[in-house]
Amino acid sequence: MKRFITGGALAALVALLPASALAHEHQIFEINGEEYGFVVGSLNEPVTVDDKTGVDLRVTLVGHEGMPANDHHAAGGAVMGLQDTLKVELIAGDQRKILPLGTVYNTPGSYKAPFYPTVATTLTYRVFGEIDGTPVDLSFTCNPAGHAVAPEDKTRVPISDKVFRTHKSGAFGCPTEKADMGFPEPSASVIELQDEAGSSAVVSYGAGVIAILALLLGFTRRRS
Repeated sequence: MKRFITGGALAALVALLPASALAHEHQIFEINGEEYGFVVGSLNEPVTVDDKTGVDLRVTLVGHEGMPANDHHAAGGAVMGLQDTLKVELIAGDQRKILPLGTVYNTPGSYKAPFYPTVATTLTYRVFGEIDGTPVDLSFTCNPAGHAVAPEDKTRVPISDKVFRTHKSGAFGCPTEKADMGFPEPSASVIELQDEAGSSAVVSYGAGVIAILALLLGFTRRRS
């Protein structure tokens, strides 16, 4: 039987989330007739280049908040076991990387996939696999403007023949330059340091070549 989210159900779902999740992206998907709430963002926000972060995913069965636990979800509707059926793909331009999802200790329905962003860019987290035997392929993209208040969207959007998005709100920020967060001095990224080291090596090599040529020229003149 299909159930459609109401304002009260959404409010109850949001009330169950920790404060850190309120800056994440919230989407509701109808998957094979059941409504699942997805809260997606990044760990340790705000995210800066070279600092450890990761995909932060929380999945809840909407309308099951007051029901007791069973084999598929914890009390409060948190969906368990998705680390065995879902993976996440990081996407930045033409670069892609697939990561496994791990569970969060003592937090049913919460999953994570740590990584280190190396450049300030727009990231997409693609969550794919199966939920309760139904194939899913869902994408969540960061907002370069940061935790801007995104307009609520209640349009029913087909994702596949058994998956529909019924609600979308909120946003999560993209990685920012490391220098922006440095204190008391700006902090260079690893890539910037590598570039500087490469430039220094070229200069040192050139200076070494010049010194050798100078020695050879002096030796030649003495022999003349």
